[in-house]
Amino acid sequence: MLGPIFNREILTIPRSQRFFLSRAGYGVILLVLIWTGWQIMIGWRTVNEVGILSRFEQILFRALVLTQLLMMLFFAPLAAATSIAHEKDRRTFVLMLMTDMTDWEIILGKLGASLLLISVLLAGGLPVFALSLLLGGISPSQLFQIEAVTLATGVVGGSVGLLVANWRDRTFQSLALTVLAIVLGIAWIETLGFILPPLAGGLPVSSSLNPFRVVPLILESSGTQTWLPVTVRFVIAAIVAASFLNLTSIVMLRRWNPGRNEPREQREAPGAEELIEVDESAVDAIEFNKRVSERLATGQAIGQETDASTGLAVPRRTHRRLTGQARDYRHPWNNPILWRELATRAYGNKPLIIKGAYLLAVAIIVAYIFNGTSVQSDPWRVTRAMVPLGILSLLLVNAQGVTALTSERDTGALDLLLVTELTPQQFIYGKLYGILYNTKEMILAPILLTWALVATGRMGAESGIFVTIDYLLFVHFAAMLGIHAAITYTNSRTAVANSLGTMFFLMIGILFCAYLIILSNREFGRQLLSFLIFLGAGSVALFGSLGSRNPSRALAIVSILTPFWTFYCIISLINGDAAAAFLVSVGIYGFALLAMLVPAVSDFDIALGRTSAIQG
Repeated sequence: MLGPIFNREILTIPRSQRFFLSRAGYGVILLVLIWTGWQIMIGWRTVNEVGILSRFEQILFRALVLTQLLMMLFFAPLAAATSIAHEKDRRTFVLMLMTDMTDWEIILGKLGASLLLISVLLAGGLPVFALSLLLGGISPSQLFQIEAVTLATGVVGGSVGLLVANWRDRTFQSLALTVLAIVLGIAWIETLGFILPPLAGGLPVSSSLNPFRVVPLILESSGTQTWLPVTVRFVIAAIVAASFLNLTSIVMLRRWNPGRNEPREQREAPGAEELIEVDESAVDAIEFNKRVSERLATGQAIGQETDASTGLAVPRRTHRRLTGQARDYRHPWNNPILWRELATRAYGNKPLIIKGAYLLAVAIIVAYIFNGTSVQSDPWRVTRAMVPLGILSLLLVNAQGVTALTSERDTGALDLLLVTELTPQQFIYGKLYGILYNTKEMILAPILLTWALVATGRMGAESGIFVTIDYLLFVHFAAMLGIHAAITYTNSRTAVANSLGTMFFLMIGILFCAYLIILSNREFGRQLLSFLIFLGAGSVALFGSLGSRNPSRALAIVSILTPFWTFYCIISLINGDAAAAFLVSVGIYGFALLAMLVPAVSDFDIALGRTSAIQG
């Protein structure tokens, strides 16, 4: 259909047990959320009011479809970007280019393969959503149109991730730029809505291009005359955008790849060093090396040697001669891992692209906050801006954390580091604080913006202190979670998916839980049982992510307590007890950080699984 890459994925994915567990688990989660919403709005009482079932359906269905859309917009681009970045790290992408596969087979095959599992989950959730049709308030046409919008969003997002991963060589650059491209794309669509004139019917342009605006329009419409044109316009725009992105990837595939992996001397500025080509086939190897050493010691140029010949066909080598005064070698610190992370270009030559895109997203959020709207007129404006910014920053820190080790493993450098005299403390702490240093812009920007809000009176000083300390703790937690996932899972794609997926579901789960609590009008008694089931499922999923491969008592305690204490923090914030929420969050997430950090430092070989591998 789409070439051998997609055909291979079709044959291999159903063989994995994870395929069936993820599909069944997604349906169970949807059913639990529906039951939780039922307990919140209706409880155990008999329904006698007219229209209450349809109202329940509209409120809960809106939350579920928007959450599913957010998942599609997050996982589809990252799955596509990871599929290419993983090949590049293992040096197999060049081998793929050497086959007789055409460019469109590679691009479309990778796109289809990366979207296959996500599309299966989308189809698996369709029967659960179809059950909600029995309650009224939603028509079958609206349901299928929402599914079409969600699938089209995933195709566009996957095309973005594929384009970015083909363009960049490093895994972190691919993941970070993909996430930022999605965020900036949504912001650009919203900007077009302000600039361009409205469409027919008075709707802004963003209502036809932003999926988070299209879905509510479909849900609020009662007839096809209103929502069908919006859906058709969005699907057509998505097809055009995906076609353009994939066509660009096909055209630029062999121009961007192989990438910029040439030797360092070819990347240096001209004039600093001079490359000298020498034909070694003209002299004996020992004599040649002796002459090269003598001339390099005196600073003389090396020409082609032709005075003697042994008839040996020796390959040509590239030697370099320093012009002017020789440069001193850089001396590493006592912790060479930390020195490499801070003083070298360990994560690529062009990190300014990522930082510039992130600062542009921050500037958009700042403009949204300080647009003249007062706190009294829109009290949730700061929250709607700061929460997405914090989640975006934590996801970027987590992506940097997991790729800091997966890239080393894929290139074979991790095994070399492990046979050196480096201690586990030097390795783990060097990686941890190297991650924080390389993402310092993502860490400092939310903190500076928080205190700007404090200075302008939009946030209290006490809240600013609580937010700053909690955010710094979450930053360390996100970085250590990435390292923990990279140590636990030897497959890079599995490690990246597990780390980013855990971080994403943790953040989204907290927000969804807060939404359900606010929806219940603080009446916790009748939905306590459903919340316990919801939180218990979260504990099982968290333990499966953190401690299934390397179980420990500390990780088990973290998995059990974190969802329940997070639930308590949300209730405390709603009741206005910020100090209690601050203390509990610092305690539980600080303990979670230590539960991952201590085994990695003290039992490094066990955490990597090296002892079991040695013992056979």
